[in-house]
Amino acid sequence: MNKSRHIQIYRLFSILSAMKNTINYKDDPGHYKRLIGKINREVDFAGHLLRTGHVLLKKSAGSMEFAKEGDRIVLMTSRDPISYFNRNDSEDKGLFFSFLKNREENFYRAVEQGLEIIDSAHEHVAQNAKVPKKRGRTRSLEENYNIVPMRNAIYLTKERGIAMETLASDPFRGRIFNAFHHNDNGGKIANVAFPKFDIGGTPRNYILYNRPYRDRHTGESKKFRLVLNGKDHFLFSSNPPKEGTQRIVFGESGVDLLSFHELEGKKGDFYISFGGNVYTEKLDFFYELITPILSRKGIQLVSIFDNDATGHRFDVQVFTKLINGMAKGIYVENRINRERVSMNIHYHKDRRGQMAHDARTIEDSVGNAFPKGQRFRTILFSDKLALEFSISESRSTTILDPQMAKALRSFLTTLGGLYLPLRAKIMKSMGKDWNDDLKSSKKERYERLGTVDPDRIRPGDKIVLKTNSGPEGAPNKGIVEEIRPTGVLADFGLRYSYMVPFRAIGAHLRHKKISQENIAQIKI
Repeated sequence: MNKSRHIQIYRLFSILSAMKNTINYKDDPGHYKRLIGKINREVDFAGHLLRTGHVLLKKSAGSMEFAKEGDRIVLMTSRDPISYFNRNDSEDKGLFFSFLKNREENFYRAVEQGLEIIDSAHEHVAQNAKVPKKRGRTRSLEENYNIVPMRNAIYLTKERGIAMETLASDPFRGRIFNAFHHNDNGGKIANVAFPKFDIGGTPRNYILYNRPYRDRHTGESKKFRLVLNGKDHFLFSSNPPKEGTQRIVFGESGVDLLSFHELEGKKGDFYISFGGNVYTEKLDFFYELITPILSRKGIQLVSIFDNDATGHRFDVQVFTKLINGMAKGIYVENRINRERVSMNIHYHKDRRGQMAHDARTIEDSVGNAFPKGQRFRTILFSDKLALEFSISESRSTTILDPQMAKALRSFLTTLGGLYLPLRAKIMKSMGKDWNDDLKSSKKERYERLGTVDPDRIRPGDKIVLKTNSGPEGAPNKGIVEEIRPTGVLADFGLRYSYMVPFRAIGAHLRHKKISQENIAQIKI
């Protein structure tokens, strides 16, 4: 670092130090906001973690995970600026300055630390960071799993409620596979594998699903979801419709696509899954994949992302990509910081005459639709339209507030109508996702009987345990498979059935028969 650079840093610290003693944040918030923005943009987040003793555990196309003492810091490296969250502390998340502020009580000292980190002469080059290798030869995940045509669909049919007819339908026939681990003697554990295809339709990666498993070290129940290699930006897609695509339907997982097809699918639907997350490389591939189809007359885009805050944020990201790809003279930037969303819609000079009209159209579509306390702001500049709003999680459920969901759907479809040359639609499930809706539509009805009488219990009945949880931490409700002298053998949705003594049963429920009169009233 040369002498003049040292002088610049010294002056910057001197000014900041003087301001701490003479000017409060409230007197000049704009100055501090600019400094915080500089810190969030310019600090090498991963390099700082490595330099401060964090160990890199995992690294993928869109994220990096570090550990130090009780922290598990996950960086979302696909975002700009990079954001983070702490697996062990739900309140510890945000951009880099939040990381500093959560570890330094004094606001001004946190600002000073951020500026020091920017100008450090010993900054790590995080791009070269590698996950520590274990001793001995390691095998890639592709070597550990055998991918074969689907011969066991029990995870999809039993756990997810998807009909075999759906798996055999034109969009999905031959498109989904099984993955058996090489150590699985006899092929007992049939994982479901959704291929991630390249533009030419060749599988370049797989994402594996199966029922949750119990961690042998922590005892916690964890989802089984595994991506086989680092080529995560490729996407799962269905077979192209034989008579041409009418709707491009995109959502989070392959299971969601199957569920939606069974509930709302139409002839001519082409399905695409983002595999549970959305970032720049996936958006680029998605747009490249659909570009040849977009010129088809009457084509419609349909988003079916989950009905939670994350799903709605994905909508914002995808609509931004679509507008930037198809709208002439318009460029959209968005920044999502926790719940807060900021969008800047930049207009080419030839289109600036319609900015005021577009602002009024957006305001009219939103109006007072956002819930009380969730303000939607439109700010008109000479060359851009700035929009600010929140997508807040509900405290009682993962499902987004219905009023908020309706407002966001109206807002985004209005953006599509203003800037996209084709129809774009957002469809949300009633539950958290479309698979929840599918399973709810197939739930069997049970009625609670009076006292628990062992002589009245039959196979197929449902029992509720006296304890709050079942075997292995599973739900405390099970389906009776067999009656034994001292109890029942019951299925709790686990790999094995469990013996339950009669004395442990708290409630007995029997399958409720639907009368012929009621059957006639059910719409097919």
